[in-house]
Amino acid sequence: MEIVSSMASTVVELLFDPIRRSVSRVYNYSRNVKSLETHMEELSDIKTRVLHSVEEATNKTEDIEDDVEKWLAIVDDITEEADRVLKDKDKAKKRCFMGLFPNLMTRYRVSTEIKSIAEEAVKISLRGKFDRVSYLPARRGIGDRSVKDYEAFESRRHVLDEILEALKDNDVNLVGVYGMTGVGKTTIVKKVAEQVKANRIFDVVVLAVVSKTPHLREIQGEIADGLGFKFEAETNSGRAQRLHERLKSERKVLVILDDIWERLELDDVGIPSGSDHRGCKILMTSRDRNALYRGMDTKKLFHLQVLLENEAWNLFKNMAGDAIKYPDLQLVAVEVAKRCAGLPILLVTVASALKDGDLSEWKDALERLKRFDKDEIDSRVYSALELSYTSLKGEEIKSVFLLCGQLEPHRIAILDLLKYTVGLGLFKRISGADGMVKMHDVLHYFAASVASRDHRVFALSSGTVLREWPAKDMLEQCSAISLPACKISGLPEVLNCPKMESFILYNEDPSLKIPDCLFKGTKTLQLMDMSRVQLPTLPSSLQFLEKLQTLCLDSCGLGDIALIGELKMLKVLSLIGSNIVRLPREIGKLVPLQLLDLRDNPTLEIIPPNVLSCLTQLEDLYMENSFLQWGVEGLDSRRNNASLAELKYLPYLSTLYLHITDPMILPKDFFSKKLERFKILIGEGWDWSSKRETTTIMKLKISASIQSEEGIHLLLKRTEDLHLDGLEGVKSVSYELDGQGFPSLKHLHIQNSLEIRYIVDSTMLSPVVDFPFLVSLSLDNLNKLEKICNGQPVAESFSKLRILKVKSCPMLKNLFSLHMERGLLQLEEISIIDCKIMEVIVAEESGGGADEDEAIKLTQLRTLTLEYLPQFTSVSSKSNAASISQTRPEPLITDVRSNEIASDTGLRTPMTLFNKKIEFPNLEDLKLSSIEVEKIWQDQPGELSYCFVRLTSLIVEGCRNLKYLFTTSMVESLAQLKRLELCDCVPMEEIIIKNGLGEEENVRGMMLPKLQFLMLKGLPNLTRFCAGHLIQCCFLQELWIENCPALKTFISNSVSTDAVSNNQFEETNSTLFDEKVAFSNIEKLNIVGMDNLNMIWHTEFHSDSFCKLKVLKVKQANKLLNIFPPNMLRRFQNLEHLEVDYCASLEEVFDLRSLTSEKESHVVTAFKLKYMYVWNLQKLKKVWNTNPHGILSFQNLHLVNAWKCPSLKSLFPTSVAIGLPHLEELKLHTCGVEEIVAEEERLGEAPKFVFPKTSSFILWDLPKLKSFYPGRHTSEWPVLKKIDVYLCDEVPVFDSELQSTQGACTQDQLGIQVQQPLFSFEKVIPNLEELSLNVKDAAKVCQGQFSADLFYRLRVLELQCFDGASAEFPFGILHRFQSMEKLVVTRGYFKELFPCQLVDEEEHTLARIRCLELFNLPDLEKIWNQDLRVDQLLQNLETLEVRSCDSLINLAPSTSTFGNLTALHVRDCKALKYLVTSSTARSLVQLSVMSIKECKMVTEIVASNGDEAGNEIIFRKLESLKLDCLASLTCFCSVNFTFRFPCLTEVVVTNCPKMKTFSLGILSTPKLLKVWLSEEKDKGQWIRDLNITIQQLHI
Repeated sequence: MEIVSSMASTVVELLFDPIRRSVSRVYNYSRNVKSLETHMEELSDIKTRVLHSVEEATNKTEDIEDDVEKWLAIVDDITEEADRVLKDKDKAKKRCFMGLFPNLMTRYRVSTEIKSIAEEAVKISLRGKFDRVSYLPARRGIGDRSVKDYEAFESRRHVLDEILEALKDNDVNLVGVYGMTGVGKTTIVKKVAEQVKANRIFDVVVLAVVSKTPHLREIQGEIADGLGFKFEAETNSGRAQRLHERLKSERKVLVILDDIWERLELDDVGIPSGSDHRGCKILMTSRDRNALYRGMDTKKLFHLQVLLENEAWNLFKNMAGDAIKYPDLQLVAVEVAKRCAGLPILLVTVASALKDGDLSEWKDALERLKRFDKDEIDSRVYSALELSYTSLKGEEIKSVFLLCGQLEPHRIAILDLLKYTVGLGLFKRISGADGMVKMHDVLHYFAASVASRDHRVFALSSGTVLREWPAKDMLEQCSAISLPACKISGLPEVLNCPKMESFILYNEDPSLKIPDCLFKGTKTLQLMDMSRVQLPTLPSSLQFLEKLQTLCLDSCGLGDIALIGELKMLKVLSLIGSNIVRLPREIGKLVPLQLLDLRDNPTLEIIPPNVLSCLTQLEDLYMENSFLQWGVEGLDSRRNNASLAELKYLPYLSTLYLHITDPMILPKDFFSKKLERFKILIGEGWDWSSKRETTTIMKLKISASIQSEEGIHLLLKRTEDLHLDGLEGVKSVSYELDGQGFPSLKHLHIQNSLEIRYIVDSTMLSPVVDFPFLVSLSLDNLNKLEKICNGQPVAESFSKLRILKVKSCPMLKNLFSLHMERGLLQLEEISIIDCKIMEVIVAEESGGGADEDEAIKLTQLRTLTLEYLPQFTSVSSKSNAASISQTRPEPLITDVRSNEIASDTGLRTPMTLFNKKIEFPNLEDLKLSSIEVEKIWQDQPGELSYCFVRLTSLIVEGCRNLKYLFTTSMVESLAQLKRLELCDCVPMEEIIIKNGLGEEENVRGMMLPKLQFLMLKGLPNLTRFCAGHLIQCCFLQELWIENCPALKTFISNSVSTDAVSNNQFEETNSTLFDEKVAFSNIEKLNIVGMDNLNMIWHTEFHSDSFCKLKVLKVKQANKLLNIFPPNMLRRFQNLEHLEVDYCASLEEVFDLRSLTSEKESHVVTAFKLKYMYVWNLQKLKKVWNTNPHGILSFQNLHLVNAWKCPSLKSLFPTSVAIGLPHLEELKLHTCGVEEIVAEEERLGEAPKFVFPKTSSFILWDLPKLKSFYPGRHTSEWPVLKKIDVYLCDEVPVFDSELQSTQGACTQDQLGIQVQQPLFSFEKVIPNLEELSLNVKDAAKVCQGQFSADLFYRLRVLELQCFDGASAEFPFGILHRFQSMEKLVVTRGYFKELFPCQLVDEEEHTLARIRCLELFNLPDLEKIWNQDLRVDQLLQNLETLEVRSCDSLINLAPSTSTFGNLTALHVRDCKALKYLVTSSTARSLVQLSVMSIKECKMVTEIVASNGDEAGNEIIFRKLESLKLDCLASLTCFCSVNFTFRFPCLTEVVVTNCPKMKTFSLGILSTPKLLKVWLSEEKDKGQWIRDLNITIQQLHI
């Protein structure tokens, strides 16, 4: 019965439940309609809120998240669906049966749809709660986004295509585009950027605006921003060098320089060009063709002309809208378009301004444009812009536009603009934003002119020289003054501008003085920005500015700023980089203050208590790289610094940039929910650098107790860029730190944790979507990390992950399991370094259930790096290829080492690195370092090769089991490979082996067709690159072969490598390159450490090989007999740079004997050689073994440098020396040279040597040198600036008695031969800037009668060779050198440098010295006596360098001061026990670099001279400290002083075995991240702080 009852119940349920549901839908119809209307109303409200956030993000130029856009689209769809259904409700009201009954069928259908839509609406509403709707995209140059509103006109397409072709041309380095103002030059180069990025012609594209008055730092900054890095160097030259290095690190980079007016020195900016970096190309725009052609030496130019008439009309029509379709208006519109003269800027501006205008407006516009003739393009542009300006809606927008015209056009910081607009009352509140505004120079000029015309603004363009201020009546009417980076002779004592509201001064002159009464007549001033002005005391007239709302004193040298407290209306105060030490208590009076910017003030030590808490209206507080000395509330009632708790009393604070070095002082509930933008660093060791353009950043180094603080968790949920260091008590990051999977996080970096086991643990209860928007994940030094994800993650976890970097995680065996396939699909970069037990990237775990036959395709992966992975076997643990090979033998592969079959069914098949389980169809960069695989790819022809068709860079190093790299079939698929590096693979015998046994399968013809760079380094068993008859690499530009001693021939015929290694070749086959090598475009060749090499080139080789060679470096080739084949010397006439070093058998560089038979040909071959270095050549007798006699010309030589060539008797043949019009520098060092130019016996008269461009002449340690030329001769050196002759005792430098004899008879009156000097004193001295004199010549200068201005150019003086023990330093000589800035003293035996008394002239001489170098003075005990206050005279000294002064006791007396010293270097001073005293240390306020090396008695750097312990010493600007080989050094200072190093970023400590701590007292190094253990910075350490780190060095 129970069974029957159960069946009956089931039947009833099956039959009647659907009926019940249908009936309820009919009779609940009205309720369902009401419910849907309510849900749709709620959904509409949520959508409105999301749209508000989207609009705000769009205004900040942020990108909208994909899920937000998808959600909005879904809302639109369901709204449309709901509207449609609700319209049907009227049909549902209709009744049937003569109106007696409702229409049940219609009601049922409509009600069903309504209920379904309502349920879906509820779900959509729940998904609409977004923590953030947008993000700032990571930048890598420009070109990633399409150019907005670009019109692909036919006339432009042709120019665009030609520019692209020019950029593809390997022989073209500079490309220019020119055309008139507003023609669209910037737009087309941006389109070029988009195209070259899309087509992968360049990896990176960066753009910088040059402008009429270029500022190097801004140009450098724009390029650096595009590359995503920040400068550490401060000087322009230092930044240029850093930028040069960064650009050279990019394989293919396009630099766009927009708006060039005159020559720009690329070297000064730091842009490599030409042979310096073939992968870097420069695209430029200019209005003036000559600025590109002549100024920039650009030969590839493209003229961008105005649009064709039909193109212009189409553009105009699209911008003007539908109104112009009306016939009467269209007639006027056509005429208006014609008046725009085909200029896009006019067409767009005018059409946009007139859009939706009526006929009268169009006619009025036409009349305005008719006033100008065809040639008056600038006037017409101005008129068009006027139309656009007047059409702007709202006076605030117009005011902001005009304000931009008063600033520097190409780099207007958005935050600065916000500061200004608040000051002028345009915006009431601040909403902080990063980024820059760039304004077209035409728009900028227009805005400035309108501001001047309509608002009486006095604004000068950047770089303008202001010689005279405007007239009094004009200043009285002036509403604003703007002087951005202008050259100002001076400011008036009083600015009488009673109507002025804005004063902007970006100063460039550090000597500019601000008069105390300057602002007495500017009482209406609301905005003031005075940047880069020295203000030890603020002008008292500031107190009159009662209406001032914005005050910016950025990069100013500020002293006492208490006066600012009187500016009671101030809303914005900006003191960026102004070196303030104390924020005055008076700042607390500024109650209306909304923004306080204290960035880049590492010297800020004191903020009095209860100052910040008074600023109750504060919204934005910026303290990046600034104040760190926070007090602790409650612990010390006498504290002299603000506490963090004060910030809790700021109710409107929404932006906070802050570094808290001690996490323990963090108050409870410190962080507010109102924070919208923040960069917060907690813990020591962090820096402020950030590669990500995100608005919420946290870097945390905190304890377990602080991790659980609610405020920290609150911010973690909203952080986009998170760095975690030394996490305690956390095993699963996502679960324990957030619990909701970090829904907003985009970048996560975790380092130095001893407890973390998982990043995500999906086995925990209630799993969530983890890291749904994470873009980059970096894991470093996580000692117990076992898995990134434990268990199967929730779908969508890691779904946007693009970059994954793992380093030093010794317990990690794999990155992912197959469960996480979805999280891998967006990956673009994977890097795994130093993981000791890492075996695979993707592992298949038991019970996975994955389809083993289906490969994972990482279609987005571009970069894969695997380094130092000793257990790594394959990219995946399950390999189809491996399983196949176990059941089916591989195709036969010839083992070139034995001619035996390498693979057979009975032999073990080694596992390959890549297999078919994971595919990388778009991989571009692959680096493998120190992994133990035996094969990278399968040997089967075509197997997997299709997966690497896009590979452009392959680096393999330290792989000890690889015997070859490719098979011939594999290499055929690498058609895109551009860079190949093979280093330190000891077993490797051959790079490419063939697949079969047949001779016909030898390599022949084109191979690696796009290869540009090839390096073979540290391959001791390599015998050849491959076997074959001919190899062609037509695009190869640089070849580097280093330490491959078994490599005697690059390519050989098909014989075993054993035969090659056993020298079973004829001697002619043992040359490195012969006719089988065709490198037609190679420009750089480096051959290093090839001791078995006899010849580089065979006497015959391929017809066009090496013809374009520009750089040749040969080093450590001890059997090499010659550099060039004698009969093929002309083949190398394009060579520009030659270095030959450590070639023990080489006797000559240029063998010219085979050319002597060509004397009668009268064909002169001009070599392009510019730079020649011959170093460490023990047997070198001659550079040229015979005189070329006009057959060969070396007239392009710029520099010749010979060093350690003891057998070299002379440098130049006469005919070569006579023809050196471009020689700039000659340097000979430690050679056996007897004469610089060899005597030519057949010359009938005395030769004349003219060196019109030689500026530097350096001869060092040439004991046999007797003359420049052994016979009678004359020489001229019209531009010689440097003479440095040292240890050349057999040759007179100047003529006897320092009078001119050169060119006269070389015999005296008795017929005795007189030795001719190197130079005529009075002929060369007037142009000299650097001079080295020995003691004899110095004495003659002292005694000689010379005109006062003879030495007026001399800046650097070196005095040397004071041999006698009684010799005194000839101090009296110095006053003759009135312009001397650098003094070098060397090789003397005096005990004291400066005399006991100084006369006035000598005091003036010391005051001019900026650099003092002392070296090789073994008896020097002190530089000056205690009684002689030389330091007071050396107050301009910036650099002090002391080397090899064995008896030196101290650098200076204990009370000496050096207020301007920036660099201090001491080396090899054996008696020195300390560097400076504590009082001297306090004076080193400008010191930025300090290095002490090889001083074995030094025990401390700073010694006390009676100061009390606990006193403070601040090295305010010290950035670099290097301590090397200091055997007795115990610490930096042995006294309990407080040391502060606010700017210290580099500490190098090497070979200091007794150094157990840094200092005994309080120590502050807020910017220091690591202590380096070598100069190369390849090994570093950091444990909590500098003291602990030093203590750990020797444990």
